[in-house]
Amino acid sequence: MNGIQRVRQVIHHAPDAPIARGELVLDLQFARDFMAWQANGDPPAELDDIDLRLSCCRALGLDLICLQAPTRKEFSVPLQAIHRLADEGLFVFWIVDGVFQRAARQHGMMALLTRIAQEPDVVEAEFTRLSDQVRSSMVQGIKAGAHGLILADDIAYKQGTYTSPDFIQQHLFPFWKEHVMLAGNQDAPLFFHSDGNLGRVLPLILAAGFDGLQGIESAAGMDIRALKVRYGRSLCLMGGLEPSLLSPAGIPMVDGKAPTTLRREIADLIASAAGDGGFIFGTSSGLHAGMMPERVALAYRLSFALDAERLAARKG
Repeated sequence: MNGIQRVRQVIHHAPDAPIARGELVLDLQFARDFMAWQANGDPPAELDDIDLRLSCCRALGLDLICLQAPTRKEFSVPLQAIHRLADEGLFVFWIVDGVFQRAARQHGMMALLTRIAQEPDVVEAEFTRLSDQVRSSMVQGIKAGAHGLILADDIAYKQGTYTSPDFIQQHLFPFWKEHVMLAGNQDAPLFFHSDGNLGRVLPLILAAGFDGLQGIESAAGMDIRALKVRYGRSLCLMGGLEPSLLSPAGIPMVDGKAPTTLRREIADLIASAAGDGGFIFGTSSGLHAGMMPERVALAYRLSFALDAERLAARKG
């Protein structure tokens, strides 16, 4: 079974399927650092950006890769890369910024929130214009061979959403439904991504018809166990591992062995989210420069070992 098949099983909540693995971001500098660490400090071979990411995916055992549509240059990749990665058996998610995220990037978050408070109808008209861009980018990725889509709309911070749930229901929810319908018509699963605490708007995300939720920032109060109980039959949950656990300032390594904290966190994450399918293991925000390669490798090795234990116990 390759990554494409495994991710599809998980999205469709196959109860006896192993978890899938993948990250929202696979930063190029992290990939270089990881491959150099794996080669005992030697710089990685001269690889183009796609082969570098592919080598890192293979080394970690990832089933999927997320490619950013060309709206943010630091993470965007050529469309032709989709086929190269899919041919290697990786499920490819095409990340498309939503209308809120596009508007925030264009005006700045504080300026956008001021406009929302003072001129909601003007903002609504802008969202309508930006939605055309969203739809165009979604279709572009699907036509290029992406297996699924992630709508990135960072509407929240640690304490809640930047705007009221009423505003989101009135001014964002209709666009979400349109984008879900478009993805469904193209037979492409669509996940929703946002950092922060989405607790008050999760019913809207579910009602819009998204297939999955990426992020699940535990530091913002997103309890994956509670999410699984309430939404796990409808949403595939992706992420959940606190990224700070993989950084030098996180938890200490002891003779290169698994710190108790890291093992416990991953065990709890798998136990909470993997039952009855619908879980993709990874961090809430991706793998970035500055993370410790040995700790990332350890986290993924633990995910394989602990999921194998879970499946064995289920069969026993």
